[in-house]
Amino acid sequence: MATRMRRPVTLAAAVTTAAALGAGALTLALPAAAADTPAPPMSLVDGTLDWGIKQSFRSYLAQPFAKGRITAEGGATQAAGNGVFTFVDGTGTYDTTSHATATAFKGGVHFEAHEGVLDIRVSDVRLKTAGSAAPTGEITADVVTKEKDGSFTTRDDVSFAALDMTGVRPGRGADGAMVFKDIPAELTKDGAAAFAGFYKEGDALDAATLTVKADARPTTPPTTPPPTT
Repeated sequence: MATRMRRPVTLAAAVTTAAALGAGALTLALPAAAADTPAPPMSLVDGTLDWGIKQSFRSYLAQPFAKGRITAEGGATQAAGNGVFTFVDGTGTYDTTSHATATAFKGGVHFEAHEGVLDIRVSDVRLKTAGSAAPTGEITADVVTKEKDGSFTTRDDVSFAALDMTGVRPGRGADGAMVFKDIPAELTKDGAAAFAGFYKEGDALDAATLTVKADARPTTPPTTPPPTT
């Protein structure tokens, strides 16, 4: 569970003072008054991840011979015209010292084709960035794949996609959200294995767009002062 801030902070203010994505994460400039005092981790809420996984795979499943079907589950949605998926209700943290982020989303996607021979389910999608350590990140997910013998293999927390945060800059979204648009992604070795071997390590995946907000709610509700005597 994400740790909430001890004082209200809006991401809109952070966006205003953000100079750039610095070293591959959400680089937010802190208020001058707080510069000498380490700030607690910022809690992120209302996050979305727009990510189509791989457009060519979606197109393949749409071919008549494949008899494919794509089902968005658990709150996730798919854009019209066999478009990208949106994973929702993202929550997580932004480390104001290292600038690393971690956001988990609700929703999943179920891919089926060839009368049940192909069956892949992706869920528990998470996006992490390394922060000041390197301009990198990753998308992890739980993946369930149907094997050739008809059994199912479950792989939890698979490092599915490697992200290149170089050159990615924050933009402003609705209601003060911070948007990191079109983050380049490529398939990892573990992702290729979980993806039933359709693609190889290093193959380009769809770019990902991350949208997050800072949680302006206090960590604990205000307490009622004791009665005076």
